[in-house]
Amino acid sequence: MTTPTSDAVSELAAATAGLTVWQKTKIVFVSVCRTLLGILFIAAILVLVPARPHLNVWVPIVAIALMIGVYIWYFRLQIRRIHKANYPQVQAAEALILVATMFLAIFAMTYDIMSGTDPGSFTEDLDRFSAFYFAVTVLATVGFGDITPVTTAARSVAMLQMAIDIAFIAVAVKIVGGAATKALAQRQTPGEPGPGKDK
Repeated sequence: MTTPTSDAVSELAAATAGLTVWQKTKIVFVSVCRTLLGILFIAAILVLVPARPHLNVWVPIVAIALMIGVYIWYFRLQIRRIHKANYPQVQAAEALILVATMFLAIFAMTYDIMSGTDPGSFTEDLDRFSAFYFAVTVLATVGFGDITPVTTAARSVAMLQMAIDIAFIAVAVKIVGGAATKALAQRQTPGEPGPGKDK
């Protein structure tokens, strides 16, 4: 019995069968560079949003709302890019990493703002890095216990992330993987145009 992962690997191998080692390396290198640039962009946004709002608490709230809107737009953009990509599996892997990073960044920003507003929200005062670290541990359900939510509000947000994490992993992988599979299937159908070509 084949698994979805082994099917994706065999499809990628078939799609890149006619390429030289240098061409395959270039495809992976470009994808890694795009992914790293995307992660750096997300990190820059995290740095720019004020975590200690002081008098104007609406600034971070509006920033979180905007990030959620951008996240939805970006997810849809990635699905379109997968359909148009020459190598949908590579684009799908890139999309999953960036979408997951944005998802974690939204919760990291929320935890950081909560800690800045009420330092007693967690067992320690969070900065951007420790807030992102905490968001990753919640997603991974590791629960080291070094950072834990203390207040009802902080625990509520952590529970919300736990609930969304379950759906996020299942739905994101299914949607992104399905888009890559559909793009490959369309290319194998006679009469379908190749990537970047008009119908």
